[in-house]
Amino acid sequence: MATKTQIEAFIAEIAPCAQEAYRRLGKVHPSVCIAMACVESGYGTSTTMRKHNAFLGQKVGTGKTATTYWDGLSYSSRTKEEYTVGHLTTIRDNFRAYKSMQQCVLNYYELLNSSLYRKVTADVSPKIQMLQIKQAGYMTSSKEVNTVLSLIDTYNLTRHDLNIGAKKCTYHEPNAALTKGTAEEWVKWIQWMINNCGMGYNIEENGIFDDMTLGAVLDFQKKNDLVVDGIVGTNTRNKLKQLVR
Repeated sequence: MATKTQIEAFIAEIAPCAQEAYRRLGKVHPSVCIAMACVESGYGTSTTMRKHNAFLGQKVGTGKTATTYWDGLSYSSRTKEEYTVGHLTTIRDNFRAYKSMQQCVLNYYELLNSSLYRKVTADVSPKIQMLQIKQAGYMTSSKEVNTVLSLIDTYNLTRHDLNIGAKKCTYHEPNAALTKGTAEEWVKWIQWMINNCGMGYNIEENGIFDDMTLGAVLDFQKKNDLVVDGIVGTNTRNKLKQLVR
């Protein structure tokens, strides 16, 4: 049984990962992710799950679903499934392993944005999202939905949802592709969006598409699986808008 100190420490550890994954991929509230990780990993106290950074219990499955943030690492472990309500069956299954907590959380968000979870919708309450996640087959437990919702209330986890997208850009979005050498107000939109996308950039918002801006754009494109050409066109702008909410 996790202590209060362990619970608070685990929430503080995983909350930034959930917020970062939400900024990148969207849809599932960070509070839902945090609470599910608490349940799945026993507040991070599971020695096996901690060893493999597998805090959300993703199974290998076919190994073909949502793999951008999973390197193919796995481990075998016993687990209990509730195929029939009230009756637990112990099985051995293969689970995904990760190099870091952040990678685990990103793969969770990636999975829940895949076609398998298309019925999980954004912009609804944590309760509705948890019911949708359950119906889509993420877990067999008949109690996990209520347990997750109870944890969200008990530890006020929705506070981790409130700070995302609080800022609003006052610059005008470009209506044409921009690249290095451009010097106009539209570039300030790019620079502001880059600085506020939640990926740690800090470039001067001077309206000049300079080397610093180009470097940030190239890095952003690479990390978000975009064409790495340094040109801020429709796809790059749309990805920025998805992350800055």
